Amino acid sequence: MAFAIGTETQGSIVSPSIRNGLSALRPTYGRVSRHGGMVLSWSQDRVGPMCRTIEDCAMVFHVLHGVDPKDPSTVTTPFAFDRAIPLAKLRIGVDAQAPKELVETLTKLGMVAKPIGARPTVAGMAGGGLNVEYAAAFDSYVQRKAKQFGLDLNALPERPATGGGPGGGNAPYGNTPPARPKGVDEGQPNPMAPADWNPRFVGGRNLRAWEFVNNQRRRLILVQRWGAFMKELDAFIGGPNADVGPNAQTGHPCAVVPYKFDVPQFGGGGGGRGAAAAQEAAPVWKPQPICGVITGNLYNDDVILSIAHRFQQVTDFHARRPTLG
Repeated sequence: MAFAIGTETQGSIVSPSIRNGLSALRPTYGRVSRHGGMVLSWSQDRVGPMCRTIEDCAMVFHVLHGVDPKDPSTVTTPFAFDRAIPLAKLRIGVDAQAPKELVETLTKLGMVAKPIGARPTVAGMAGGGLNVEYAAAFDSYVQRKAKQFGLDLNALPERPATGGGPGGGNAPYGNTPPARPKGVDEGQPNPMAPADWNPRFVGGRNLRAWEFVNNQRRRLILVQRWGAFMKELDAFIGGPNADVGPNAQTGHPCAVVPYKFDVPQFGGGGGGRGAAAAQEAAPVWKPQPICGVITGNLYNDDVILSIAHRFQQVTDFHARRPTLG
């Protein structure tokens, strides 16, 4: 058995697993300790297995999950991986854009598909205040490392002036980027900032308190709406890359499972030069495992893994390898 441990804030388990044809689990928030990992968001980050098979994911998760005193967000809930789970008894939603190969095979195994529509959204989320958590996490990290190395942050010279803040400075500590023009939200690029200003991990320092509080209120509404949406479902199958962002904020688990072996459709890099140029610039991909996502209700990590395992019992897409050279 070969596996890796992934950490995810908003896609870092799911996205690379999809891209590389892996089986993986992004567990329910709080089921695996994050102690010792790089934490960007205490309210979102999760740790989960990235493996060759779903059964491997179940074995690794079985060892990882549970309460850890070093991570107060952790909980212990039952985990019962079922290699022969009766699909007909589960309430499995299927989106119109769900991978047909995955749906057809599970249907043959007994799944009774329940059509579902669009998942809940909340307007104006602007990342749910994620940039603020980024900034706080990096501030804590820098302060800790500075103390470890005996470094006085106040004595550090500022970066060369680029017009990024008051007096033209653009230092990562102290100075701030220019104010956003009216109508430009926190989640959008700031056209007034210099080209070398990177707001990803420090821009949250400049978000106004009332904006952060409103983002958290919107996130609570999103969680409540997803709770209502999932009330009649054990799991659902969405589009190939569906729901990664919203579920990062609601805490729901999802399993990544290869469902066919084909040439990936990652798109080209035309840069606005027209369809022909985009096609010419695009790399030539070889067939590889193509993945879908099964999303579960909260704490249904065992259910979605069991569903995905039933699929892998009768297919071999997860075992195929792309040709090299």
